[in-house]
Amino acid sequence: MTDIKGSKVAKIINQQGDSSFFIICEHASKHIPDGYKNLGLTNIEIEQHIAWDIGAEQLARNLAEILNAPLVLQTQSRLLYDCNRPPSADSAIVQVSDDTSIPGNLNLSASEKSARANDIYYPFHRIISQLLDQRASNLRNIIVTIHSFNPILHQVQRELDIGFINAEDSSWAEKLVVAGQQLHTELSIEQNQPYSAADGVTHTLELHGSARHLENVMIEVKNSLISDVSGQRKFAKILATLLQANL
Repeated sequence: MTDIKGSKVAKIINQQGDSSFFIICEHASKHIPDGYKNLGLTNIEIEQHIAWDIGAEQLARNLAEILNAPLVLQTQSRLLYDCNRPPSADSAIVQVSDDTSIPGNLNLSASEKSARANDIYYPFHRIISQLLDQRASNLRNIIVTIHSFNPILHQVQRELDIGFINAEDSSWAEKLVVAGQQLHTELSIEQNQPYSAADGVTHTLELHGSARHLENVMIEVKNSLISDVSGQRKFAKILATLLQANL
């Protein structure tokens, strides 16, 4: 299998991994290239969950290592362009995130929005498509996307610890919730929480999973549980065990 090179918007980890799972982390990075001038935000604001999924990158890396799975990381902040949204979605380039205005995203022209999609969205998903195209035909290719969510959103506390979210095919989300609730009674684990397909969060699953008739699931972990090395390792092991047990 020929190595496919990453790009300025996508980093490929463990490309030759022969796991049945194929992992994607669209909100891995808070990086905003210098030319965008932090989109008018302070450095403190860029550190917050509005710019990235805190802890998700290292959780995804740990999970990929345990499973020997390939992993694709988005290397620029979702505030520039959210690669889990199609270009037609208003939420692809947000103007406000969790009550914080994003000055650099205000009053963008259609051509400016299109330029961001061409620079970020299309190259990112093109690399994923290329990797899936050349994966061995004997592998199941189960798409797993990794995300984290903030314990508080719009000043509302969230009690959930882990959410398994589905697009059209709910089988993986359903069985992971059942297994998770049985094995980890200390955790709050639910299906289609804190988001569901109705919120427009399953674009990557639909684009690379449903469209190819591949099994798929989106995983959300509370970011306070994976904000340090020990939490990232702990929850990678928990998720790996649940995923492997349901093959």
